[in-house]
Amino acid sequence: MFTEKTSKSKHRIILIPILAAMALSVLVLADVVYYYKGVITATVSAPPLSFFVGPNGYMPPYVATSVSPTGFTLTLQLTNASYIYYYQVLGISANTWCWLYVTNVTVSNEELINNLWLYITSRQNLTYCVLPIIYKSMPTPLQTYQSCTAGYWKNHATVPPWSSQYPPNATLGSVFTALNQYCTELSSYTLLQSLYFPSKGPYPANTYCGKVELLLFQAVTALENSLTMNYPLSPSQVISMTNNAIESNNSNTVINLQNYFNNLNEEYDYACSPGTYYQLIIPTQGCSLKPGTYYVSVFVQPITPLYVGQTETINFYLACNVVSNESIPLPPIPGGS
Repeated sequence: MFTEKTSKSKHRIILIPILAAMALSVLVLADVVYYYKGVITATVSAPPLSFFVGPNGYMPPYVATSVSPTGFTLTLQLTNASYIYYYQVLGISANTWCWLYVTNVTVSNEELINNLWLYITSRQNLTYCVLPIIYKSMPTPLQTYQSCTAGYWKNHATVPPWSSQYPPNATLGSVFTALNQYCTELSSYTLLQSLYFPSKGPYPANTYCGKVELLLFQAVTALENSLTMNYPLSPSQVISMTNNAIESNNSNTVINLQNYFNNLNEEYDYACSPGTYYQLIIPTQGCSLKPGTYYVSVFVQPITPLYVGQTETINFYLACNVVSNESIPLPPIPGGS
């Protein structure tokens, strides 16, 4: 009898550390993390453009041109002349097809130049395009458009970045008043709730009002973009276009507007930054360069009168899009100026 009790006691002693280990293992396994491997492979190829000093690129003190693998520098001498034309000061070798344009122009120091253009010409002086850099004493005065996707607004549902005029808890019916007559169940939903359509909407997807839900998904996104950034449409345009589409009672009209808003909301997402208007410069013209040799001439109209010793530095990017005929400015660089 004594031996049997001793054996049971030993079993209890052994069981205690086992239970403790099990409890500890639960704590250790409480954090579950899955890792997925991503690989980016970068290879080096010949650049689409390379530069060389043009036949008139080095005529000091009037003009001096220097080139590097990543760009070029022109040093020009101005006078009180009405205009100055620096003929074929830079050469471009296009190694592949390229859509050429100017972007992100900034001016430092004193403002000496009223207008400045780059003329892109062939060896036979055939002009392919004229790229404006300075216009009326200012960098080419065009902004890039900005937009954020519906996912951004859904995941940042506070004021700001949402506009205080139309915050996340505003009702759809108070903004898009056509809902008070059409698809009335949507009127009491909030702007934020529309960003969860159609999965959490009241109407089946194959009905007219189900298609209106998809429109509102993009319309609310467009509305917030128009209120907080440099968007192609104004808030009143977004609202009136949406109301008109809903009142049409036509599924194709609703779908077409939804697609239009979707394209705008997606196209400029690289510049998504509510509350900030990026003064990024895009060209008024661009041109398609086939492989070959080209020359750059510079046309300058100074501001007069000028005084000896004044200087001005103009920085810009001569951009080459090898995919499409689209002029895209550099996106905002996080932490950059």
